[in-house]
Amino acid sequence: METWVERHEVFSGPIFTVYTGQARLDDGQTARRDMVAHRGGVGIVALHEERVLLVRQFRLAGGAAFEEIPAGLRELGEDAAACAARELAEELGYAAGRLLPLATYRTSPGFTDEVTAIFLALDLTPTTANPDWDERLHPVELPLAELPDALAAGRFEDGKTLVGLYATLAWLARGGR
Repeated sequence: METWVERHEVFSGPIFTVYTGQARLDDGQTARRDMVAHRGGVGIVALHEERVLLVRQFRLAGGAAFEEIPAGLRELGEDAAACAARELAEELGYAAGRLLPLATYRTSPGFTDEVTAIFLALDLTPTTANPDWDERLHPVELPLAELPDALAAGRFEDGKTLVGLYATLAWLARGGR
């Protein structure tokens, strides 16, 4: 187990904070550690009329447009399911009749405490989309029957999207509907 001996904030922004410092190792030695503190987020696999509803958006850090499941950051103190419902409405313009937890994962626990919860949205009804002012989202519909081939072909690169889509296939294989 490791514990912080000293920790200093290096950067603080609206999405994450960066810390550096020394951690005590289980044998008493110390080692430098850098960490990104993140408030966490959600991703939503939206199934509607035998289609997976995705968004395509350009990601500056990735240098390309990516097809992703709708997603977003949790507000401080916000319940993950409430965040998922909010993001589904904002990004795709749907409300979920059923919102089922699929998976929770740690993005990269070697350097960040970020946790992402993935939900499956079913029984969708249209509402008004209201993306954030700086989001340039383009809806994409993928027939559910084509999902395994799209995954096998490497169509998706985004981590939360891969986790969510594979978890959906597992849920369907267990007889989910």
